[in-house]
Amino acid sequence: MPQKYDLIILDFDGTIYDSHEAIYTSMQRTFHHFLPDHPLPTTQLTNLIAQGHSPEVTFRALLDPTTLEAFDEATWITTYRALYAEHGHSLTKPYPAAYDLVRTLTQTHRIPVAIVSNKAVSALRAALQRDGFLAFIPEALVIGDGAFPGGKRKPDPAGFAEGLVPRLKEYFAVRGGGGGGGGGSPEWLERDGGVDMRRVLMVGDTITDIRFARNLGCPVCWCRFGQGDAAECEAAGPEVVIDGLEEFVGTVLG
Repeated sequence: MPQKYDLIILDFDGTIYDSHEAIYTSMQRTFHHFLPDHPLPTTQLTNLIAQGHSPEVTFRALLDPTTLEAFDEATWITTYRALYAEHGHSLTKPYPAAYDLVRTLTQTHRIPVAIVSNKAVSALRAALQRDGFLAFIPEALVIGDGAFPGGKRKPDPAGFAEGLVPRLKEYFAVRGGGGGGGGGSPEWLERDGGVDMRRVLMVGDTITDIRFARNLGCPVCWCRFGQGDAAECEAAGPEVVIDGLEEFVGTVLG
């Protein structure tokens, strides 16, 4: 049976990894490192994580006029990433069905899988390497903060057109054109008019992922079990909804 999709793009946090505690803890430690006497607005932090915002956007939103002058983006983000590596990495765990799903998609269904996340690319690769995902997802197809062209993160579509597509072409040029043994990129990457976005699926858990898919013009599978705001994501009208990764193959691929 012909496949529905030529490419599946996975988000990371709240999609294939349960990382809410890791993100929350690392942001909390960063906030208290710079503002030890200022109370952290915990409910607001939880809501901001549910939006899928980048760390600097989240920190700015947490600060009020009396504390905003204490925010130096480069210093705060460097500190956050160091604290995440020290305290958050061990709290970042793949969902139970994630590994089997990625293996099934790439090995059984022969669908290329890429990761596009606003998380630091170093943290992405460390977790994926630790848990064996890089056996199925080429490291070159893992795009995160620090690898986006011009720093244009999701929901900006540049991460796909200017970031992922050139990497896909380079990957297939070395590996051979997708499942068949010939060289060069597969036909779907080289077609006139560009990639047929109807045959690309974005999989994510927050409104940022849904907006990314809308900007790309591709369908989106919303992971209701993740970190996103349920009402906001449902209102955005994702094409497919799953309540667990174990549902993905049957629900999405049919």
